Amino acid sequence: MKTKKFLMPVMAIAMAVGLAFSTKADVQSNGWVERDGASYQLQTDPCNSSNQAQCEVIFTDDPGTVHQVYMDEALSIPKPGGSGGLPYEIED
Repeated sequence: MKTKKFLMPVMAIAMAVGLAFSTKADVQSNGWVERDGASYQLQTDPCNSSNQAQCEVIFTDDPGTVHQVYMDEALSIPKPGGSGGLPYEIED
């Protein structure tokens, strides 16, 4: 019985330390665009080209507006991988 009382706090500490290192710190996102004045995260990654051109998309419900794709939610880092000409079309 005394060993169970001793092992339970030890196991709790071991689990806490183990779970502290199991989080994902740098998750790659599909990209962000500014839509209706707010940051909007894309559900798919349209920027699949090996070009260094900036990635741009248009939405099927708003075909007249070209949106620049960014790598972060703050919309400060443009995402490469554009087609170099026409923007990618997205059905979001």
